[in-house]
Amino acid sequence: MIGLILAAAGAGSRFGSTIPKQFLPLDDVPVYLRSLQPFERLVDHAVVVVPAHWEDVVCRQTEDRWDRRMRVRVGGNQRQDSVRLGLLSLPAVEIVLVHDAARPFVTTCLIERVIEETRRSGACIPALPVSQTVKEVAGSTIVRTLDRNRLVLAQTPQGFRRDILSEAFERAEKDGFYGTDESMLLERLGVPVTIVEGDPGNVKITFRQDISGRI
Repeated sequence: MIGLILAAAGAGSRFGSTIPKQFLPLDDVPVYLRSLQPFERLVDHAVVVVPAHWEDVVCRQTEDRWDRRMRVRVGGNQRQDSVRLGLLSLPAVEIVLVHDAARPFVTTCLIERVIEETRRSGACIPALPVSQTVKEVAGSTIVRTLDRNRLVLAQTPQGFRRDILSEAFERAEKDGFYGTDESMLLERLGVPVTIVEGDPGNVKITFRQDISGRI
């Protein structure tokens, strides 16, 4: 079985709205619901991790389609805390997908690629090649130019065997380590994480201009 953790607990402060961006309407549908819909027929269970006081809203908006396959719980102080709480709330599944609620343009084709590769390798993320020259800097001075052929841009959903992801979270908590995504927790343990082709349209909403005119 496959489980989904939708990370929707962020404040979205850079977006500049009093309402967290994941709950704003995008073409009349809340952003997080758009992110959730493509997973509906592909996963067995889902947990939506939300900020405090948003549980009732999300429960009402999802109950008709998800019924007992969906759980909603309040997240933690940081994204990693929230995803870990989501993982603890999932019923027994073999594969766990983690997706950003602020990526509402994810497609079923991309999700299926991640699931297939996760079944094969145990840990997988979608990624895009870097097309521009990337510089490492110290303050305002260039240190070196990085080899873009060895760089990719990570996306979600990221897929993991549940036992591998659980161990990575346990070790991170024990060590007091926080990563910027889930695959980083596996990397530090030396667990191989493979990549599949990402989708240029699978953008993450960060600023208002990312979806200008649609909210």
